[in-house]
Amino acid sequence: MEATISTADLKAALEDIARSSANVAAALDALAQGGEGAALAQPRAAEPIGAPFAVTLEGYDGRDERVEVPVGPTKVGRRAFANNRYLREVVLPEGITVIGEEAFSSCVNLVRVNIPSTVRVIEPGAFKGCWRLEEAIVPEGVEELPVKTFARCRSLQRLELPATLRVLGDGCFQHCGKLERIVFPAALESIGASAFYNCQKLTFDELPAALETLENEAFRNCCALEELVVPDRVGWIGQRCFKDCDSLRSVVLPSGTEFIEAGTFENCRALNTVAMPGALTHIEERAFASTGLAPSDLPIPDGCVIAETAFDTPVDQQ
Repeated sequence: MEATISTADLKAALEDIARSSANVAAALDALAQGGEGAALAQPRAAEPIGAPFAVTLEGYDGRDERVEVPVGPTKVGRRAFANNRYLREVVLPEGITVIGEEAFSSCVNLVRVNIPSTVRVIEPGAFKGCWRLEEAIVPEGVEELPVKTFARCRSLQRLELPATLRVLGDGCFQHCGKLERIVFPAALESIGASAFYNCQKLTFDELPAALETLENEAFRNCCALEELVVPDRVGWIGQRCFKDCDSLRSVVLPSGTEFIEAGTFENCRALNTVAMPGALTHIEERAFASTGLAPSDLPIPDGCVIAETAFDTPVDQQ
């Protein structure tokens, strides 16, 4: 089928392009003549990103502590600000829809960067290794935080996630040691491997009912967790998912759980209550090792196969 466009629509589109180009050119010219901030790499035309035309901000190589990006770009490009040790604050304009892969990776002194409300895609490692970043407010419309988005943001304390979020990728918040509290959106379906690994202060009221997957080591070494109810829709809990959660006292597993995987609760030394589902058929190696628990301490259903090393004391010695 042949597409058509009216003369009026074409004129309006061209006027929009001209205005955007003029804004970008004027802002870059001001920066080049010594305006606030430092030199930004010339934006270039990019492949369309959900719009007829897009402009990518490719890079910044200045030494200013504060940079305000001019209106015009629709994407912060791959590694655009990466490894800049001078930046402390970046102000991004509305209109940006994509924050590219590792865009701010290893900006170790970056304390503040806003994520515009127009952003819909944040690519892997976008803020990885921003040691001093203190808060992250992810806008509505973002559905996924991919691999290592905020990994090793060890000063991150305030985090707001959008209601639209469905997926937290592998290592998304790993080693965020100061992250104390999180409210999971109701739509969240998947928490990736090592997503919160070594978030030692992390607490939350509940996991969302929509959750279906908890991957390997998702909450390993989350030492502040005390009680946990895993929603019934979770069909699989990964290996070592809660290993080293040494304050964890009580766990309710989904009613359909058939396997407790290797090392799931290893080193959970405070654990004393586990609601076992009737569907349980296997408890794998070291699932409850170094907890002080024995099979006789838990309501394990008849016929469940228990690995020899699942508990501290071998099953045949009970």
